[in-house]
Parts: sequence; structure tokens; C-alpha cells
Amino acid sequence: MHATRRAALTALATLAAAPSLARAPLDPPAPPGTVAYNVWLGRTFSEVMLNERSQERRVAILERIVATDYIQHNPLVPQGRQGLIDFIPVIFQAMPDARFILHDVFATEDRVVTRWTWTGTLTGEGFLGIAPRGQKVEFDVIDVWRVAGGMLVEHWDQFDWPRALVQLGVQGLPQPFVEIASRPVRR
Repeated sequence: MHATRRAALTALATLAAAPSLARAPLDPPAPPGTVAYNVWLGRTFSEVMLNERSQERRVAILERIVATDYIQHNPLVPQGRQGLIDFIPVIFQAMPDARFILHDVFATEDRVVTRWTWTGTLTGEGFLGIAPRGQKVEFDVIDVWRVAGGMLVEHWDQFDWPRALVQLGVQGLPQPFVEIASRPVRR
């Protein structure tokens, strides 16, 4: 194995296996373009910014880590950094107790991936057209970003929508989704 690749994989394994996924520090631990920096980007987005209750502080974080021309591949969220700024409050309006629990962060020099769990109770405004009735949710998400110039510039995600929709009380879903969603999750 090439020495540079081996060093990058060793650094990635060390960072991913860190015993604590405590909140990311406000300042990056390494310069942009490094695996450590990209791990910091992923943690800052998925653990710090998503759990921030103040919209003003969320915006400050997003302005620091997300490019203005951010490309969003999730059709529920508008394009650009402003799309995120406008969308994230919708989550807290629908689920005031929403929490985002980070499990893993993996990075290369131009990508970062996070795996996390979204929990909350639908008590506020409706969410995605679903009326609030106190439904509790706990479902998993994987985010993948492309990084350039020290910023998150492009994003893809995968949500466990079948589980979320069953927990939100959506009727008429295929029985296999209902059965799978009732099983405990092993994270």
C-alpha cells in the first residue's frame, strides 16, 4: 500500500475510533484539505449545528462551513446555503425537542460522511404534511458531502424514511415497512 494512502487511512481510523463523539471544537484541529479538518466539518454540521437551538448561532456556523452555492441533492431542502438556513427551523417548529445523535464520522481529503440518529416528538407545526399528534420518532440518517476550499459544497443523504413515516403515523404503507419499523434498531 502506498505510504501516503496508508497514513491517510491510519489517520481516518484513529479519528473515527475516537472514544468520544463530544461536540466538535469551534476551531478546526487541522488545516483545510486534511482528513482531520473534514472530520471536524462533519461533526460541526451533524452534531453541533443541528443541535443548536439558536437560529442566529446556526446561521453563524453554516456561514463558516457551508458554501453559498451549496448543491443539495435532497429535494425536500432548497438549494444553496440559504436553503439550509431556511429549512432547519422547520424541523424545530415541528419537533421542538428534536435531537441529533452522532454515531460515526468518516472522511477523506475531499469527502466527509456522518451517520446519526434523529429523535423528536411531533408536537409543533405539522411536518411534511403530517399533522402533529405527539408522535415520537427515532430514525437513522447518513449524510455524504463533497468538500472543497474548506467548505461543504455538495450533499447527498439517506434517511430511514419507512421507519420515520411509520412512527409519524402515516397509514397505507406496505406491510413489510411496518414490520421492519417495529423491530428494534441495532446501531
